[in-house]
Amino acid sequence: MAEHKFEATRQTGKIRRIVVDREGCIGARSCVVVAPEIFQMDDENLAYIVNPDASDDDILKMAAEACPVLAVHLYDENGNKIFPYE
Repeated sequence: MAEHKFEATRQTGKIRRIVVDREGCIGARSCVVVAPEIFQMDDENLAYIVNPDASDDDILKMAAEACPVLAVHLYDENGNKIFPYE
């Protein structure tokens, strides 16, 4: 069985790190609907990252924005949070 990653680093693009907040995730699947090549759901119905480099920044940001509880956090190469905005 593949490892379920809840944090992953990307090799390209402005968005360099993705974090799925396991405490915040409610299993809405919004991120999976928008970017199934990046996100999937585990046995606990929580989102996880399968391939952080599978899509571009725009799709990844749309997937994060689609989460109704903002459980997908995005960071730039300097570690600054890009989304959700604080």
